[in-house]
Amino acid sequence: MPDDNSLTDALASKDTTNADATAATEGGLMDGDEVRFNARIPEPLRDAFSDLCDRKGTTMSGAVQRHMLQAVQDGEL
Repeated sequence: MPDDNSLTDALASKDTTNADATAATEGGLMDGDEVRFNARIPEPLRDAFSDLCDRKGTTMSGAVQRHMLQAVQDGEL
């Protein structure tokens, strides 16, 4: 398993994004075919997130999409 700094180091080395953040407001980032996105997370975190999504009446996929889109629009993680 990578050390805790590997993601931070990778992010710090990236000074530009691959996508045009302004395209998000024009709908460009939400167009196109959907693809699978896999991430390794602790099971308790996944379970708590699933429960929260259920309580809020949304899917985990939809919630992650909204958070990703907001991050791209804001240019912040």
